[in-house]
Amino acid sequence: MSHATLFLFVKGTADNDVERLVADAQIAASLDTLERVRAIPEIATMVVATANRDFAERAAALGARVEVDPSGEGFHWGQRLAALVDKHRADAPLYIGGGSGALMSTDEWRAVAQRVLQQSNVVVTNNYYSCDFAAWSPGSALRRIEPPELDNDLAFRLGERAGLQIAALPKNAATQLDIDTPTDLLTIAFHPSVGPRLRDELNRARLETTRAETVLSLLGNRNATLLIAGRVSASMALLLERATRCQWRIVSEERGMRASGRDARGEVRALLGFYLERAGMRYFFAALARLADAAILDSRVLFAHQHLQPPARDRFNSDLLRADAIDDPFIREFTFAARQAPIPILLGGHSLVSGGMYALVEAANPKTD
Repeated sequence: MSHATLFLFVKGTADNDVERLVADAQIAASLDTLERVRAIPEIATMVVATANRDFAERAAALGARVEVDPSGEGFHWGQRLAALVDKHRADAPLYIGGGSGALMSTDEWRAVAQRVLQQSNVVVTNNYYSCDFAAWSPGSALRRIEPPELDNDLAFRLGERAGLQIAALPKNAATQLDIDTPTDLLTIAFHPSVGPRLRDELNRARLETTRAETVLSLLGNRNATLLIAGRVSASMALLLERATRCQWRIVSEERGMRASGRDARGEVRALLGFYLERAGMRYFFAALARLADAAILDSRVLFAHQHLQPPARDRFNSDLLRADAIDDPFIREFTFAARQAPIPILLGGHSLVSGGMYALVEAANPKTD
């Protein structure tokens, strides 16, 4: 019987406290994933690549083979993955990025492994255009492509350039949520499938969850209106219509801004960005309060509209409404205004308006598919 090989990549390091918050959650979620995956007979080997020595020891205790990432500049994600796939002679690799698939069950991971073991020339992924995890067969297909610098492009290249058949998993919180920002910790906190180590980490972090709790309560209120803006997909709009009782205002813009290079080239243009410029911070949020009882904003679109490329420290502190800890003057003023808004405001990245919303909807309605 052939077997799949797990490759779990977790950087595990951080430059400051707010980034450490996310890194620790990714580590906890990854340990929960290892616990689930090691029970799968079709996965014979678990390989963990990390720069965090403490996590490496904990992963090894769960049966993983640890590959410590080299220190210094010049780390290339795709080349690192390709080297490890070759080293471990993986015929059917399953790559998982740290923090992704945190809500996937043992049975769901097993189904992914079985698919690539039973079918050749296939790539199974959570998102073809921006993957967080992917399994493929044969493993040698990775040699047919130029290894991408980031994992988001892995499934697309295996499909388009290596000629593998695409098998995209159904969209739900388990497949779409990726712990990438502090807001992801707020949205995942209410989901019943959170693993024990991640649950302990969330309890230890003691984040302020009032705004997320309010949004959660409004999902089932027929008299409430919520606004969601940013890189909102058509499938998300359908989910909100099907699985919530509240009314929605949806502003979808700049999907694919990173993959297309518009963000890097400074070409992002957002309707809400122009309105924010004209109205000013305070009136912008006052206007949102006249339109909705709460707002969920993909703030990265608004930052890109301003030609900003803020570091994680500023982005993450903005998500937590910690305006005083932000260096960039625009983001600091924006965050302060969001904190003072008459309605609850959830700020985050793309994951907030994708996996994060799936998590909140499923928490509000456990029977949601």
